Amino acid sequence: MKKLLSFMLMLVSLQGIAQKNKTVSSPKLTDNSNLLVPERWDFQAGKVTFLDYKGKKAMKIGSLSGQVVLKDFVFKDGTIEFDIEPHPAEFASSVYFHRKDAKEQEIVYLRVPRIGSKLANQGIQYAPYFDGVNMWDIYPQYQAPAMAKTGEWNHMKLVISGKQMKVYVNDMVNTVLEVPKLEGTMAEGSIAFEGEGYITNLQIKPNETEGLASYEGTDMTKHDGQYLRKWAISTPVLFPKGNETFAENLPDAEDFLESIDAETAGLLNLTRRFGATPQRKLVWLKTTITASEPTFTNLQIGFNDEIWVYLNNEMVLVDKNLFPQVGMRKIPGGRLAITNTVAKLNLKKGENELLVAVANDFYGWGLMARLENVDKVERIDEVATILNLAEEIRKMPLEPYVGVYIQPGSDYKLTFAQKDKKLVARVINSDVEFKMKYIGNHTFNIPKAFATVQFKPTENKLSFKQGVDVKEFVKE
Repeated sequence: MKKLLSFMLMLVSLQGIAQKNKTVSSPKLTDNSNLLVPERWDFQAGKVTFLDYKGKKAMKIGSLSGQVVLKDFVFKDGTIEFDIEPHPAEFASSVYFHRKDAKEQEIVYLRVPRIGSKLANQGIQYAPYFDGVNMWDIYPQYQAPAMAKTGEWNHMKLVISGKQMKVYVNDMVNTVLEVPKLEGTMAEGSIAFEGEGYITNLQIKPNETEGLASYEGTDMTKHDGQYLRKWAISTPVLFPKGNETFAENLPDAEDFLESIDAETAGLLNLTRRFGATPQRKLVWLKTTITASEPTFTNLQIGFNDEIWVYLNNEMVLVDKNLFPQVGMRKIPGGRLAITNTVAKLNLKKGENELLVAVANDFYGWGLMARLENVDKVERIDEVATILNLAEEIRKMPLEPYVGVYIQPGSDYKLTFAQKDKKLVARVINSDVEFKMKYIGNHTFNIPKAFATVQFKPTENKLSFKQGVDVKEFVKE
């Protein structure tokens, strides 16, 4: 009898634990009267009111409310449906989903000043957030006109299934947005609203996806072989406003220890890789283009916010795409697109080194690049040599190159020393030091002197080349 009683008590205990861990059920979520009550939401005190408005139970969101987050519910796939009346003075009326926190989430929002016009392509926007950055300026393909109005109810519906989403505004037959690939880092999370206005008739229907496929949709650029999709990449550095890049301050070969691959539409998503840039930062990207003979091609480029392009160590383009400065916005509207700008590339026969610097301190950070003409191009996207050279330099001892070298038959001497893990050159009786850059095969460039030094460690010799002039030196 005692054993039976103990067993029954254990069952009751387990049932209690199961009830505690149970997720809020779907029937409760689709009951509007249960959703639009204050205890279901996290919000700033004094910023949200629950009331009857125009004959409906509604949630009124005040100005500068911050996010109003639905409690105790994790949304993955399904339908989010509601009526919204945006305030005319509001900039954006937003719904968030797959929300981990304010830094990692996805958003669909009405740009209130732009709604109601078939010609306003900025009426509605989808974007992911990375490290708190709304990536609206990196994904212009995910915006469209929205035939909505202020001062009256507008019906919105988001249908989310795996990697895809469809969005409807007032017209429940024709979509206003179709997103073939949700770009966020989270596959599930909370739901939230933001933006002054009223919300009513909120319904959340888990797993009701209206037959929408869950797999990633078609990327129309996927089979375009002319995009440059693989690059070696440096570590970002702070780059204060006003600074520019020049041939004299290009990165060293050993700075390229990692690579980055393009995402949808050939995008190198630098914000996803490195996070927010509250201060201006710069990163370098390097790749090779191999041509069968000398040829010319335009390089189509999309970027945010500033770029410097070098081909074989010669600058071929400087350009800016600065949304805060209206006159410096590239089409479309300061956002990243492959039509932003063009660099002119005169490729030589053999390998060509393409080096691009990208700086950013405003919202999304990214780059995409595509060769317009590839008739005489043999290979692209080969970065293994770049990465291997960087690793070789990191491990390479500099001691065999250090010393004083004299030109036979003259008093001309060169001295080479190790400084801050770099090799520097100096002419005897001069205090001027020249930074040297290793390029492989015991060979260094001296950019400021436009010279090349090839050491022959086993012979204690070197060749010093400046233009067409070549001089031989012997180690003392």
